[in-house]
Amino acid sequence: MKPRRSFGRIPRPIGTPAEADDNRQDQSELSVDLDENLRTIESILGNASDLAVRRLALPGEPQSSLAVVYLTSLVNTENVSLTVIEPLLSLSDVAYRSAAMAADPLESLRLTLPTVRPISTAGSMKELIDSLLEGKVVMLIDGASGALYFDALRPPTRLFQLPTSETTVIGPQIGLTESVDDNLALIRSRLKHPRLRVEQVIIGRKSRTDVRIIYFEGIAPREVVDELRRRLHEIDIDMILDPGVIRDLITDRPYSPFVMERMTERPDTVAAEVNLGRIALLVEGSPFAMLLPSQFFTLIESAEDYYLNSLSASLLKLLRAFAYILSVLATPIYVAVVNYHFELVPLPLLLNIAATQEGVPFPLPVAAFLTEMVLDVVREAGIRLPRQFGPVVSIFGAIILGQSAIQAGFVPPGLIIVAMMGTICSFAVPRAEKALAYRLVRFPLLLLGSILGFPGITIGSVALVYHVASLKSLGIPYAVLYPPGHTARLAKKLVRTAEHNQPATRPLAPTDKVRRGKVPEPRDPKNGD
Repeated sequence: MKPRRSFGRIPRPIGTPAEADDNRQDQSELSVDLDENLRTIESILGNASDLAVRRLALPGEPQSSLAVVYLTSLVNTENVSLTVIEPLLSLSDVAYRSAAMAADPLESLRLTLPTVRPISTAGSMKELIDSLLEGKVVMLIDGASGALYFDALRPPTRLFQLPTSETTVIGPQIGLTESVDDNLALIRSRLKHPRLRVEQVIIGRKSRTDVRIIYFEGIAPREVVDELRRRLHEIDIDMILDPGVIRDLITDRPYSPFVMERMTERPDTVAAEVNLGRIALLVEGSPFAMLLPSQFFTLIESAEDYYLNSLSASLLKLLRAFAYILSVLATPIYVAVVNYHFELVPLPLLLNIAATQEGVPFPLPVAAFLTEMVLDVVREAGIRLPRQFGPVVSIFGAIILGQSAIQAGFVPPGLIIVAMMGTICSFAVPRAEKALAYRLVRFPLLLLGSILGFPGITIGSVALVYHVASLKSLGIPYAVLYPPGHTARLAKKLVRTAEHNQPATRPLAPTDKVRRGKVPEPRDPKNGD
């Protein structure tokens, strides 16, 4: 019998603490054995899918005595071939012997590549790894206890675009592209750490789509990484065009209206979430990355929150939470109050509502359903129109239709006001893929409120909470991503504290310490106090 998993169980992080890894790396010196150096590099980088090693034989050497190492996602491979590989392959024995008059073999190699400047020297493994992660090309020689490296950053395949689905006023204005190598370069430029793991998976019998798994070793839970890897390898499909297809194939509850995987087109968001222990999936041909496991509270989180001060970000988070609740419950509560609980409404307002109801050919619940459906159609039409016309059509179309419906007597004015208020509040939800699911929840709640009033809305809300609490993302509870004894962090999802007061550990890796840095003591520059 399969053992039951604890509801709040958080898998242990893999690997050893980051401090121990960094200390061993700092103390590691380059060996004179080329094979040993290459094995160490592959071990530190975790056999990254974008790690390239080109071994060459120098003139007069019977075996490969030179290795050119670089990361294909960061380096211009064509430039490396033209400036390094081809000159070394065409190097004559006489030319090499002339350059080899120098006592140092690294200096001999430097003299054989006059077109590459500047060339620097690395003496430790840490310096070598840092150079690779910064987009440098490293050259190692068998018998030399050092390495040479030079800059060869690759240009993007096309210009980076603004993130269209996650716009911000403050923060980086750059989004992912359709090239998986360009996207990987954007992420690596923000996370220059050897524990960043990049794995490659080819999915699709006909499309042979390149999919990259990105996570932090020692932070991402081992069980979650293994489970995701297993699900990806078990996918048997002809074609993969977008991460959304993979999401439908690996999700825990495919028929749930709630999206349990987060989609983003911002590289800073990907880097921040990977640093917290989540896993990112990049798919060739898609400008979106998929982050998982996801959680319920990302509904009200925006990339702009961490570029603002804590007070402003907290206010915006609370405002989004209020807007979300209002967008879901505004119309159902209005219908329930007018039909069943009119004693809650002040008498003058109740008389005005009753007067506007006269002459309306539809019952209030039917008019509410029609109004909500028309508003969703107008919003969908605005999305499909060209970008410069979409917002104008959505806003003015809704205003004109609402005014015309009131003048024609199809719907009461109060219903139009409440429905429009709920629609506007739904735009405050930053996650488009999650906002769509929560828009669908309004209709069952509206039906229950029309039949039973407040008791119906209460029953629907309890059922909704129960369903959300039962969801899991890669085996991790969707609504609870915090270990026992750390429930105070749930409040921090709604109220963002200052950076130095953030939790000291990551939610998915409770034993991994987060270094926030020492907070400087404020002093008056005039008085020196």
